[in-house]
Amino acid sequence: MNTLCVTGYASLDYVLDLASSVSPDQTSHATRLPNAWPRLGGCPTYISMAVAQIEGASMPVTWVGDDPQGTQLVNTLTQSKVNTDGIAIVTDASSPTAVMLYQPDGSCACIYDPGHAGRETLSAAQEAAIAGASHLCISVGPPHLTEQILALRAPSTRLYWAVKNDPACFTPAICNMLCQSADVIFCNAAERKMIGPTSAVVVLTMGSKGVLIEENGSSIRLPVAAFETHDTTGAGDSFAGGYIAAEMTGAATSEAAAQAGIDTASRLLCSRQKENTV
Repeated sequence: MNTLCVTGYASLDYVLDLASSVSPDQTSHATRLPNAWPRLGGCPTYISMAVAQIEGASMPVTWVGDDPQGTQLVNTLTQSKVNTDGIAIVTDASSPTAVMLYQPDGSCACIYDPGHAGRETLSAAQEAAIAGASHLCISVGPPHLTEQILALRAPSTRLYWAVKNDPACFTPAICNMLCQSADVIFCNAAERKMIGPTSAVVVLTMGSKGVLIEENGSSIRLPVAAFETHDTTGAGDSFAGGYIAAEMTGAATSEAAAQAGIDTASRLLCSRQKENTV
């Protein structure tokens, strides 16, 4: 049976739509977005939920505090049919939270509270899940655990790297390790510079400009549909989840897997478009 483990940080996101840009010494009026006060956030949650909708066997390897926010995160993932056995509880700690501020110009400011950052360890259940996974995705997470996670990976396990422009988590040394180990790398245009020489398939998401697949010295671009919503948080990770799920179910080419990723991200954006126009 194919199984996916996704390692990294999860959070609860509180999402606001601002009527005016944030400026010093000025009040900005805001509207809470529907179903987003809070909603699940973080790469492992979006990727795992996307895979669970298609393939079914996905498990985030992440950490929450022993607080109501952590309980809510676990319960919501369970309701989404995501296996939560890989979630560890950090005692006497707050769960990570983020306030997402969507500004009128379409930009988004993220105010992040890392909660228990730096106190994460791999539990026995998490180690077993990583070692037994047929597919493993490393997203932005505790940098002190990356080498341990890679050491637990079985030789036959297909490895994905979901890049995030976070130099504290993805140091040059860690980026080099992942470039040498990954089979598929997901990034956006701003993150492409973090990827050095690699034999991996590099999948570059470019928003409304489409998806660029770099493979074996050549590239191909796939078009995407445009959506009238600026609430795009999680679209890139949902794309990655759709891509991975397609490979888990036998997609023959990276192009076919990327198209499945586009379809998955499009469903998320379509749902956001409907929610935010109600």
